[in-house]
Amino acid sequence: MEAKLNSAEKIETGQIRKRLISVATRIIISAIILYFVFSLVTWQNVLSAYQSADGRYIFFGGILLIANLGIRTLKWRIMLHSVKNKSSFWEAFGSVMLGISFGSFTPGEIGDFAGRALHISDARKSHLVGLALLDKAQIFVVTSAAGVISLVFLLWSGSFFIIPISLFIVVLSLVFFMRMDLLAVFGHRLNAAFFQKSWVTRVLDGFTLLKSQQLITTLLCTLLFHGVLVVQMFYFIHAFCEITLFHAFIGTSAMMFVKSCLPISLGDLGIREAGSVFFFSKFGISQAAALNASLLLFVVNVLLPSICGTIFLKHQHVTAWTIFRSLLSKSKTHPHD
Repeated sequence: MEAKLNSAEKIETGQIRKRLISVATRIIISAIILYFVFSLVTWQNVLSAYQSADGRYIFFGGILLIANLGIRTLKWRIMLHSVKNKSSFWEAFGSVMLGISFGSFTPGEIGDFAGRALHISDARKSHLVGLALLDKAQIFVVTSAAGVISLVFLLWSGSFFIIPISLFIVVLSLVFFMRMDLLAVFGHRLNAAFFQKSWVTRVLDGFTLLKSQQLITTLLCTLLFHGVLVVQMFYFIHAFCEITLFHAFIGTSAMMFVKSCLPISLGDLGIREAGSVFFFSKFGISQAAALNASLLLFVVNVLLPSICGTIFLKHQHVTAWTIFRSLLSKSKTHPHD
């Protein structure tokens, strides 16, 4: 018995060490990327840009955080209806906020899944994690579609092929968005062949819970969410220099797509800023303005909500890893967890 306890303690210690190394690595990567990004920008220009910024546009971009969180909460509440008969807007809001808090300091925002599941009662935790994963997948599909179209525009601006390529991407993304259950089928086969983990099966079941009407509604919410991000960047950049809404869409979509494909830093710091400086420079936006706008986007959409989200942490001793560890250890005698 004592040997088993010692073995379990060693495993736990090893897991904690791996998590700390992973977080430390991402912090180092973020610092390195930010160093190179900041080295490209003259700080006098950054400071002068803030001094001459139009505060009205910063306020407009900041106030859109309400729309950002409102859309995410509405979408999450719609998704929760598939696993829970009654879910209040406040409960869904707390779940989203706690997810943002946990996701802001965990590698790959994996804590977002645990944070959302932690705040919801009377529902299977595995299904909640699966729905949160589905939410991320839906956002990635929309972000990828907008991002790839934006990259096509940047590479082949003025070409006739932009329209047919964009239409093909939209149709393909729409089909993929509506048939996310195919990912669950593929995941089940992969799990049965290689991993054989029961918790993977339960999580993947979350991809099959939404009905067609719910999928259409969540699609509209995801599109609105992306639109809010674009308008926020439009306002933040407009506070420092002129930009059209179309160019804001192209630059923001390309930046978000690259950021989503490279989740190698903590809170996406560095990747977002580098992408912003690179893509908006194509439209004559100064490096200082692009950097300032991306930092404002981080502060408004990530930093502030993550701080406020800690209010919804009911059990201070519960961590993201606790949720996932309990999920992994569920036995057949606990079918409702």
